Amino acid sequence: MDGILMTDALTGCAVAVAADGSSARVSEGGSRTRAASVFFPGCSLLNYAPALVSTLSDYLAQAGAVDGTSLLCCGKILDFEDDGAARRAAVDEALRRAVEAAGTERIVAACPNCAAALKRALSTEVGAPCAEVVALPKVLAELGCRIDPATAREVLAAKGFAGKDAPKMWVHDSCPDRGDYDFGRGVRAMLPPEMLIEDNLEPSSRCCGSIARAAGRYEAALAQGARRAEHAARHGADAMVTACMSCAASLASAQDGLPVVHYLELLCDYPMDWRVAARPLSLRFLIENERKAPDGGRDFELLPAREGEAR
Repeated sequence: MDGILMTDALTGCAVAVAADGSSARVSEGGSRTRAASVFFPGCSLLNYAPALVSTLSDYLAQAGAVDGTSLLCCGKILDFEDDGAARRAAVDEALRRAVEAAGTERIVAACPNCAAALKRALSTEVGAPCAEVVALPKVLAELGCRIDPATAREVLAAKGFAGKDAPKMWVHDSCPDRGDYDFGRGVRAMLPPEMLIEDNLEPSSRCCGSIARAAGRYEAALAQGARRAEHAARHGADAMVTACMSCAASLASAQDGLPVVHYLELLCDYPMDWRVAARPLSLRFLIENERKAPDGGRDFELLPAREGEAR
């Protein structure tokens, strides 16, 4: 199985993921060591672009930004499962124990939804999280990463756009990034200044349609996505860029007037077709002690929570 092979920093499990994100093998034979800072790519990045997980994990480790990577699911999906609230509470508790046992003080989250879910999961009774959760784009920008204009043009050309040396990019800010907007600000910091749009310099989130889609209101979801693209086009956008893979898939599915890219496509020269990529996720690694999903719930790859201190 070519693809990712690593030891999960929060569970100590050895995990192998296929290059296309379609399958995985999990072994409990790995060992967990102290990981003060952990990269948390999230399920979407792992499923849609496992090669980027490996690339980013290596880069962040070499830059001294993280000590390891965890492929765990943040648990947000459990809100849509039978008995989801109780199950998510148990998973949140297991995640807190794993973070504490690994000595983790900071988690670098690639996904805005994961960041919000982790902040919730890691909050203690007094409200202070047991570990800081930071946005990957912010970390990459602080490390000096910048999107190359030529690479951006090539990625957009792969999506059918051509004709401008400096295409104007509208940054779509995701709903869970509201507040500090560290994802959106990080993306703006990495984009070439000439590609930014003046009316879009300050982050402001409007839903891409994902929430309506999750509620089964598909027509409303498509309409929301189309409105976001129309709004961007009125302000001179040639394309839309986002830090959320769910947003990228929703916006691309709702309209074909503007190309939609995830910023990692531009940064890593890794074009993706979001209409194809927006498939049901094959892999979700959930941390639980219970080995069998409850009746009515979907099956997950379970990474058992380990008790005890990190070595």
